Amino acid sequence: MKLVIQLWQTGSCAPEQSATPFMIAASAAAMDVEVSIHALGASVELFQLNNPARHQTVAPLGRPLSAYIDDAIRSGVRVALCSTAARDRALKTSDLIPEVTEIIGMVSMLEEVLDPQCKLLVY
Repeated sequence: MKLVIQLWQTGSCAPEQSATPFMIAASAAAMDVEVSIHALGASVELFQLNNPARHQTVAPLGRPLSAYIDDAIRSGVRVALCSTAARDRALKTSDLIPEVTEIIGMVSMLEEVLDPQCKLLVY
């Protein structure tokens, strides 16, 4: 089985809510599920190298949001950013954390989630 987590309303403006999809991704990966995160819209900013908002503290554990992102990535979660969202923010691959594996378009995202073996969660 494959799990795709689309980050649509997730962003640095609400770090407590933004940590959840990364915890789910890391947990699913630990269960040997193939997991991909698709970042759309403003959520692509969570993967910018020089974005201090990535490091906001998440209550109640007091961990930075970036720690949850790093946990998911270390667990083997693949991260793909929406090409339109990246373009709208003038982001290049050099602006992103090195673990972002690719920048893809909507057709590629749709192909992935339309696979009958895929489950989709949207945050």
